[in-house]
Amino acid sequence: MKIISKGLGVLMSLMLSSSLIASSLPNYPFIHATGEATLSLRPDLGEIDFELTELSADPELTFSMMEKASAEVVAFLVEQGLSSEDIEAADIKRFVSDVEYAEPPDAPKKFRLLRNFHIVIRDMQKWNMVIGGLLAKPFVGNFSVNFGRSDMDRIQNDLVNMATANAKDNAKRMAQGLSVRVGTVSAVSQSPLKRISTLVGLDGAHKREEQTSQHKTTTKDFYIPTWLKFKQNVDVVFRIKS
Repeated sequence: MKIISKGLGVLMSLMLSSSLIASSLPNYPFIHATGEATLSLRPDLGEIDFELTELSADPELTFSMMEKASAEVVAFLVEQGLSSEDIEAADIKRFVSDVEYAEPPDAPKKFRLLRNFHIVIRDMQKWNMVIGGLLAKPFVGNFSVNFGRSDMDRIQNDLVNMATANAKDNAKRMAQGLSVRVGTVSAVSQSPLKRISTLVGLDGAHKREEQTSQHKTTTKDFYIPTWLKFKQNVDVVFRIKS
């Protein structure tokens, strides 16, 4: 947080050239305040990426096996209540890896077939059942798990409202300490106003975490996190009432 008023003109003239101040800073006294808001919420949706894969010397036979296994996976997911919109299956890929499957020259080539899946679970009560069922199926592996929220628009709005209210409260406290009054808002940003910090010589004085409201825990651990933390910062410039 930084405060600039007419009384700081002499100090600022020592720090910056008058031309730079005139061109880069508002030509009125102002208070620059930051606001912060955090929310801790339980995840209400989970996302799983996994692979269905098999290695064989007979690509046609393996392709049929992959199609059958894919149908079984999809049928299982539908049984658990997942909608078709929440089940994505990529095309089956076939390739040969000479490095991974190096064998004698006279040995038949082995083909790796691979299909990637992405699913969204919106009923977290079924999380353990889905995970357990997938782990029990053959050819399924290479899991990656994400957790998030389905109401990110509301969360974003709440965080911004809370952060701007916090910035206003901070500005009022600074103004009260200087026996001035906070006026109208001249600028507001969800990103740090780094240019003002540089001009008043405070750039780098403290390390501030970049604001974010989107938070998804990506992990290979299947346990559901107790809380997801969401954070939002705002920078606001207020005029000082004369």
